[in-house]
Amino acid sequence: MYMIVVDIETTGMEPLKNSIVSIGALDFENPGKTFYGECRVDEGAEVSNIALKINGFTKKEIKNPKKPTSKQLLEAFVQWMQGIRDKTIAGDNIWFDIGFLELNFKKNKMKWPFNKKIVELHEISPLTAGMPWSLDAVLHMVGIPPRDGAHNALDDAELTAEAMARVASGKNILKKFKKYPIPDIFKDDKLRNAGK
Repeated sequence: MYMIVVDIETTGMEPLKNSIVSIGALDFENPGKTFYGECRVDEGAEVSNIALKINGFTKKEIKNPKKPTSKQLLEAFVQWMQGIRDKTIAGDNIWFDIGFLELNFKKNKMKWPFNKKIVELHEISPLTAGMPWSLDAVLHMVGIPPRDGAHNALDDAELTAEAMARVASGKNILKKFKKYPIPDIFKDDKLRNAGK
């Protein structure tokens, strides 16, 4: 599979009201090629205390004037993507990320860098299709402990990519997750692809 696995952290759930505060990504074909960046909150954006509790940022951190703007973060992200041959966007609950990214690319008068294909973790296999839309639920199913503590965009992109690899091919792609055995159901092509 050729794709860029993306995760973002924000100040809330609504792209029109809230702001991106970090982007994490990895090239699924070359999982050692990763991107992580943070930006200061957009002027006038609403900030949810619940969102900050989830992503671990403080109001002081997200308002730091030394951090890049969201446009500068997007420009760095696009620059990182250069040379990746297939710019299919992928992730867990990826429509959330796409909503924020599309709005911010448009707002900053930047060209959308991804192609039209989209890969959603919960839709790549019959085994995950009926699951709750929760990364932690899929991680448990594929043999990886759930997240502990605040969410980090790059950590979540890596966890999502590892889960995708295990679900789609029964293989491990990131060394740091090798210590967690892959459940047999994902190693067996017949079981993994049942119902396709």
